[in-house]
Amino acid sequence: MEIQAKKKFGQNFISDENLINKIIATLGNNQDQLIIEIGPGTGALTKKLVEKFSKVIAIEIDSDMEPILKNKIQNDNFIFFLSDVLEVDFEELIKSYRTSPQQKVSIISNMPYYITSEILFKTFKLHSYLEKAVFMMQKEVAVRVCANKGENNYNNLSIAAEFFADKKYEFTVSKGMFRPIPKVDSAIISLTFKNEKNDLVKDNEKFIAFVRKLFNNKRKTILNNLSMLTNDKEQANKLLDEVMLNKNLRPEAIGIDDFIKLYNAYSK
Repeated sequence: MEIQAKKKFGQNFISDENLINKIIATLGNNQDQLIIEIGPGTGALTKKLVEKFSKVIAIEIDSDMEPILKNKIQNDNFIFFLSDVLEVDFEELIKSYRTSPQQKVSIISNMPYYITSEILFKTFKLHSYLEKAVFMMQKEVAVRVCANKGENNYNNLSIAAEFFADKKYEFTVSKGMFRPIPKVDSAIISLTFKNEKNDLVKDNEKFIAFVRKLFNNKRKTILNNLSMLTNDKEQANKLLDEVMLNKNLRPEAIGIDDFIKLYNAYSK
């Protein structure tokens, strides 16, 4: 019996074995990993993950998938949670199931498109625990996440991803590979967490919020956006002078290192 995808959960199922193997390969060859899969659906990807890695935790919101997954996958290294991913305490989950503090942890998901940003930012908060995240998302969003300074799609999401990880656009996935067929193509991206820049700011979350506000109006200069944030154009001028940043630049023309310098000057 064919399982019907539910639109309210943003479900689109993949079954092509070559594609599944290609996605899993992006997680690397370290088999002693704790893998957390978000939205396993009918388990086509999950089954392969369980065969390769030492422990796999699957988090699924759709109760109809529970008997399907538990029937299909009965391995001892498979753990199933019926839950809304946005309500899961990932930190507690990792601490409970990781075999040691040194064990690598990676997240993988064919992301429900309607909560892509929420899952991304939830993942960023876990950066110190994670080795890697492999996400399938709408191609348009994937291009945005992986964009670099000066590119049209570069925005606060691009900077957040770069702040926490080495980001990579892996490959495009045609919409024809899914059932039901969505309206747009998807893409696989990988985030390899490096935690190099996190010590450069006082508060990671406040830094990301600061950058987001500076992208509120991409058509305005950094001076105008910063003036709106500070409610004081004179102060904005002084801050930009302090970090020697061209006041006429637009946010998309500014790299992450300059945003870090500007935030540190602003938050003193």
